[in-house]
Amino acid sequence: MAIAIATSPALVSTASATSLATAAFDAPEGALLVACTMIGGLAVLSNSGAALTWTQRHVTGTSTDAIWTAPVPDARTGMTATVARDTGATFIGGFSVYVVTGAGLGTPIGATGSGTSTTNNITPTGYNSTVANSRGLAVARDTAAGGTPTSTDDEQAWVRGINTAGMSVLKAANTASIGTGVTFNFDAFSTSPASWTWIAVEIIEEQPVPPTRVWTPPTAVHRAANW
Repeated sequence: MAIAIATSPALVSTASATSLATAAFDAPEGALLVACTMIGGLAVLSNSGAALTWTQRHVTGTSTDAIWTAPVPDARTGMTATVARDTGATFIGGFSVYVVTGAGLGTPIGATGSGTSTTNNITPTGYNSTVANSRGLAVARDTAAGGTPTSTDDEQAWVRGINTAGMSVLKAANTASIGTGVTFNFDAFSTSPASWTWIAVEIIEEQPVPPTRVWTPPTAVHRAANW
């Protein structure tokens, strides 16, 4: 089944909170939740109902932002996801969760990438695709922000306080071929210099497991001696 984005909750943000929760959403059996934490520090994720296993897949060098995944073994209705700082401290930031179908549950992430820039409007190559039919997702933070950033890709953006803005950016379509440079557009507010820090991941389909080859030694044949 090809990777697709099911109905997902909208990004939420805060100017000062100790936790941030999504609106209620549904997740079908076998879905993969992909969360983008943009809270300025190490995050702890949780969810309503039976606890899912959240795994951090990529993080900025300063740990301000990260991308997480959690497989959904059984269908969920009206669930929420919540992020908090590992220290319990208040934070300024944003939080988005995507409900992905058709993705691998055991190994959902292929290539990753990261970068920084002071250019206002950039379109860097996030990574080179490692499999066919994967989907790209990025998180970007601008600490010189004068307003809300935008993107030519599918973005969910937030801005809070002074010089604090970011967005999660999803490619609108799957990448058809292996070895394709996947780009993401990050456009800061107005035309002033920016201070971008970004990370990107490749969400991949479940990959087939090569069959195990079993070697069977030739059958020994015993021949009676002739007398």
